[in-house]
Amino acid sequence: MELEIVDGGDLKGFANLHPKTADSLDADIGSIVVFEDSQSSFWGAAEIRKSKDTQEDKIVVDTLVLEASLLMEGDLVEVTLYEQDMVALEYVEFGIKPLTEDANTEDLVTRAADKVKSLENIIGGRLVYPGMSFNWPELDTKVEILSTKPTLSGKSFAKLAFEALREKTGYQFKTVGIATPFNAVLCIDTSGSMKTTDVPVQDIAHAREGLKDLAGDSPEVQTFLNRFEEGKNVSRAEAAAMAVLLYLAEKVGRGYGEKVGVITFEKEVSEMTFLNSETGEVQPFVECTGREKALGLQIISTHVVDKVEEGGTLTDMGSALAKASDIMEEFGDPEKPTMLIMLTDGMTTSGPPPLKILKERFPDRSRLVIYSIGLGERSEIDEELMLAIAHYGNGSYRHVDNIRDLLEWYGKLAGEFAVVIRGSE
Repeated sequence: MELEIVDGGDLKGFANLHPKTADSLDADIGSIVVFEDSQSSFWGAAEIRKSKDTQEDKIVVDTLVLEASLLMEGDLVEVTLYEQDMVALEYVEFGIKPLTEDANTEDLVTRAADKVKSLENIIGGRLVYPGMSFNWPELDTKVEILSTKPTLSGKSFAKLAFEALREKTGYQFKTVGIATPFNAVLCIDTSGSMKTTDVPVQDIAHAREGLKDLAGDSPEVQTFLNRFEEGKNVSRAEAAAMAVLLYLAEKVGRGYGEKVGVITFEKEVSEMTFLNSETGEVQPFVECTGREKALGLQIISTHVVDKVEEGGTLTDMGSALAKASDIMEEFGDPEKPTMLIMLTDGMTTSGPPPLKILKERFPDRSRLVIYSIGLGERSEIDEELMLAIAHYGNGSYRHVDNIRDLLEWYGKLAGEFAVVIRGSE
């Protein structure tokens, strides 16, 4: 059925049809209709309401729905009844992008998380579909539905119920088309079990050669990277060290001079220290600039593996988190977002409870995101604790058992500050 679009203003995501028009489509209140311009292939969808004030040859559509569909008042569209079941969403990834070149992009993801209630007021309870985008006036940004779980494909729809999302996996913000500078602290388990040689090397030749080029003439780094032969196994510690190297390399490549601290922990907690080539001062972080790269790669590649050789059987995650808080203070950038990554192959066996430390040391999580990673045998890892740590820090937990996936995850995290919004703990 061909109908003419009328911009209805704020209709809470609905579209109005005359009762006779709705009946001819076999549509009732709450039915979903799809409307498409056959010439441009632009399309949208909305739940319907019946209104005798609507002309029989018209469909009155909510303004936001029209903006998302790229259709406008006066367009002639083919209207059909959508007869499939709606998808129940468990997770949504939102991409945010400034509307103007001179817009304030500082801490954009953090500000989005702070103002999420206004976004809920705009699109809560509305239908969403793949690639849908709309304006967020309060943040002066455009928001796009990047991905969902379950995946929406083609003309499939779901209703955006924020409360239900928070009870499940949550929803995430990330920037699109712009880079968000952020500092980081990487916590690496170096207890004795990290000596276990059960991490297969596969499909990482490109990453390894890229790191070798970056390392230049450093024989220590070159020797370390030569351990990663395709088809062989390396220790969990070696895999973790290479992941940290890749993270640092990605940070150097971004060119923002971001600061990265590295902590190793077992029974004892140790921070890596780096010499500032300009001031001559020793500091508990490396500044990711080209002049510091070789030094940072060399220190990290030897330190992590050496610490494992010294490592005992105990694992003190709580004290590692406390040390991470100290390093963040030394960054001297309280307004800059910070990422904390916790990697372990086991469970906390000494020291203070990690969640207690998190709540004491990180009461303000507005500029923090925490990712936790379990490496090795799943049965040996306290995944419930890892998940709780990540959830507290607006991040996520991931288990990996091979170096390809580990490097891929660290590489992605190095370039992307994103927060996940969930329900209250």
